[in-house]
Amino acid sequence: MEDKGRLSRGAFLSMAEASGLDVKDPYIDELYAYVEKIFPSFKVAERMDLSNVEPMTPFIPSKE
Repeated sequence: MEDKGRLSRGAFLSMAEASGLDVKDPYIDELYAYVEKIFPSFKVAERMDLSNVEPMTPFIPSKE
């Protein structure tokens, strides 16, 4: 049974790759360990009323 308060490695790798990180970089293991430890603190967001908050649009600079 999966722990709902835990960030799975697969989910982490998917988010890392979507964020433009090289998931084959050896540093990704260290980053996952760090994110896995702090992930439970983000559970506070589940109790926040964000119904009137617009999503942030990230700035992605051109690669040209």
